[in-house]
Amino acid sequence: MIDLMPVAADLLKSEKFYYVKLCPDGCYQLTNDLFNRQFSFLQKELFTLNSRDCVLADDYAVHQKALSYCLKNPLLKKSFTVRMLKPDANYVLTEWEFSACTNENGLVDGIEGVGFAHSGTVFDKLGFEIQLQSLKLLSDSSSDGILLLGRNYKILAYNKPAEKLSVELHQKEYVRGDDFVKYIRPEAELHFHRQFDSALRGNITDEVFELEKDDERLFLKVQMTPVYDDTNGVSAVAVVTKDVTALQNLSSRLNEITAMQSHQVRRPVANMLSLVNLFDNNNLNNEQKEYLHLLKISIAQLEEEIQSIVKKARNA
Repeated sequence: MIDLMPVAADLLKSEKFYYVKLCPDGCYQLTNDLFNRQFSFLQKELFTLNSRDCVLADDYAVHQKALSYCLKNPLLKKSFTVRMLKPDANYVLTEWEFSACTNENGLVDGIEGVGFAHSGTVFDKLGFEIQLQSLKLLSDSSSDGILLLGRNYKILAYNKPAEKLSVELHQKEYVRGDDFVKYIRPEAELHFHRQFDSALRGNITDEVFELEKDDERLFLKVQMTPVYDDTNGVSAVAVVTKDVTALQNLSSRLNEITAMQSHQVRRPVANMLSLVNLFDNNNLNNEQKEYLHLLKISIAQLEEEIQSIVKKARNA
């Protein structure tokens, strides 16, 4: 992360960086012109304007967590990403860096923040946000990990199971605005890009990935679904990850059992066929030959049924 803290005097005139100074309770004490123009639609006095008014509700906890962190750790800075509301009912993805401010007595009296907007990340709330809220409803009721990725691989949203899976696989949590590619294991990168590109073309894709975790094999089923905006264009991709390790292990075990049992069943069938072939048709009358023919047909049908059962079990 680059240092976003140039001299405050320069930031007040900046046309690239937002600059804010906040009270410990989240109210704004000082903002630069760029920030003021961004949120002029709120029509509130500066000292009554709270960060809750500007930050998208789903991201407000992230903002407050960073503020609290700097108040408790005044010598450290905290970087984070949140979506902020715009006057035209859109929102923009922003990157921020917070640090504590001290008064003349050396006591912490607020937070200084510098931020900037990611280019190309303004979303239409009327269309895309509806999709996002639908995804959130699904996320809250799902045990699967669900991620929402922008076309540029940026993480837009995720649910708790996805966050837990990230910690298990990568030993770190997802961060909104991060490039998801850096979370992908090298052995899965090619498959990921192939799936993602297909989803951007409007396809729903499924693929099972096998990974190593703590000397054990982990199987993850990944489904990617295109998310459309109000112009019917693909604005994002929903990535649903399901841990199918137990199912995969069960399937492997069933295949082993099926193969073993089919072998055990085939052996007596082969014995029956061998015994039938021992009969010399020349020493049989027509009626006996007919019975022998029917017996051979029945054995062949039984063998065919066994093969069908084995095939279906392996493909299940």
